[in-house]
Amino acid sequence: MVILIIMALRRFSRLSLCLLPVIVSIATVQGAQSAKFSWNPSSERDLGGYRLYYGTVAEPYSEVLDLKTTSATVSNLVEGSTYVFAVTTYNTAGVESTLSDTIFYTASDAQASPPPVSDGTSVTLANVSSRMFVQTGDDVMIGGFIIQGDTPKKVVLRATGPSLAAAGVSGVLDDPVLEVWNSSGAILATNDDWSTGTEDLTTLGLAPSNARESAIIAILPAGSYSAVVHGKSSNTGVALFELYDLDQANGSVANISTRGRVETGDKVMIGGFMLGGTQPTKVIVRAIGPSLVSSGVSDALLDPTLELYDSNGSLIFTNDNWRTDQEAQIVDSTIPPTDDREAAIVATLAPGAYSSIVRGKNDSSGVALFEVYALSH
Repeated sequence: MVILIIMALRRFSRLSLCLLPVIVSIATVQGAQSAKFSWNPSSERDLGGYRLYYGTVAEPYSEVLDLKTTSATVSNLVEGSTYVFAVTTYNTAGVESTLSDTIFYTASDAQASPPPVSDGTSVTLANVSSRMFVQTGDDVMIGGFIIQGDTPKKVVLRATGPSLAAAGVSGVLDDPVLEVWNSSGAILATNDDWSTGTEDLTTLGLAPSNARESAIIAILPAGSYSAVVHGKSSNTGVALFELYDLDQANGSVANISTRGRVETGDKVMIGGFMLGGTQPTKVIVRAIGPSLVSSGVSDALLDPTLELYDSNGSLIFTNDNWRTDQEAQIVDSTIPPTDDREAAIVATLAPGAYSSIVRGKNDSSGVALFEVYALSH
């Protein structure tokens, strides 16, 4: 896959002009991603080299590559994490330029592309949600979703926290912030307090009940997107991310995923989804943990369990290790988990609302990835 990003010029102090880095290719091997970058050469006569800075936060960057060429490959990018990249040049005297403009990229598992579907009407994930304990750094909530179809789709994205207290949830995220990113790592929209820019939510009947909660109305073309929920001023707590499909007649939401830290009690990961249409939809639900270790996640949930409930709160499926149940059906889906300790469920479900709970076996905790894919029949 090749990602094209528009290049922009920035003047460097004491040194010549340089172009910001551009991602020219992405490769995924065993869940870990590598991204290749390139930039135009500097015309400085006493050029000493280049430095590519990157990390999950900018300035200070956690990593730097010292280079003599105008390209570099960054390996072992962690699935679900968003990285910031910038380049500098330096001369033979060691004088370094200012940082270039930054670019962003969110690494995603190669398996995150949905399996092919037989027709657009069979994929009917109408509304989706994820609830978990939002922390800081790599442990914020990252919700991914894929939109399919020939025309842009109108959706509402919400991040709620304070209003969960009325439902009996303790330790809620007091002031959630919501960001929407595209597959190139660019921020498309951000919101802190929903009433500051999305008053139309009241007309739609989707206005959050607390002014500190966040919401975004977006019209998105087909593609992969990430929604990042974090606490303002690095606050932590339980939050709910929701996606509402306002245009179910056109296109579809093909799959969802949420990555974050799974704790115990009210701090487990809860994923909800609604199946629209009039016909049953075949889905696969996955709980991924151990395979994240190969992507650099040191505190991955090593033995996730998965439960699937209907709208009445009745447990209809459960799984611990995916090969123990439905192994053939899961393999046939073309996206079985890569570690036998991970959990998965294949089910053909009638239209309606469903929820899944991801826990750690024996009350263990760690970073996990929850996913729902709509499958072809």
